[in-house]
Amino acid sequence: MHDIFRNGVAFLAILNPFALCLYLMGAMDDLNAKTFFRVLFQASLVSYLVFILFAWLGESFLLALRVDPSALRLFGGLIFLAIAYKYVSTGYRAVEMLRGSLEELPSTIAVPFMIGAGTITQAILIGKKHDMLLSSTILLTTLVVSFGIVAVFYVIRMALRKKLERVFERYVNMLARINGLLIGAISVSMIVDGIVGLMQKQGLII
Repeated sequence: MHDIFRNGVAFLAILNPFALCLYLMGAMDDLNAKTFFRVLFQASLVSYLVFILFAWLGESFLLALRVDPSALRLFGGLIFLAIAYKYVSTGYRAVEMLRGSLEELPSTIAVPFMIGAGTITQAILIGKKHDMLLSSTILLTTLVVSFGIVAVFYVIRMALRKKLERVFERYVNMLARINGLLIGAISVSMIVDGIVGLMQKQGLII
């Protein structure tokens, strides 16, 4: 039971629902509640199906697609490094450049903010340690918790929007920049791990 809880917490930490809240603040402003939660549900469902696929098939699925796990970590790290820089420089609206139309919004939320190199790798590890039913339950529970955190953030933001909007945005922008520093550090670690992994497979280092 302790191992199950630890794996779930690790996956939730990598999923980073707080960063997702920051990313979705623009959508919270632009969409009504019904549309916003519908889009978030669709993104969560797509992410869940992808995570289950990787948990069940493991690294063999990546290898069948001729995708090296180390290359995935490297590319994911580069993407998040660019996003982290925008967070630090411009605040929570940094990733509006990634948003498309309403029809495209679920996929742009899912990738790369929910489905990324880190979450895919963790889903594979969960699949290795647990059977299919338990792996599916861990992943579903984590996504439900993440959805709940975003929902609570949405309610708080809407409640404070009129009264304390400027104060709220000021502190959220500060937290977004701090979060950008953390994402940047994780990104650099992913890049280094990816480069080391690729060099090891080429026999350049031991």
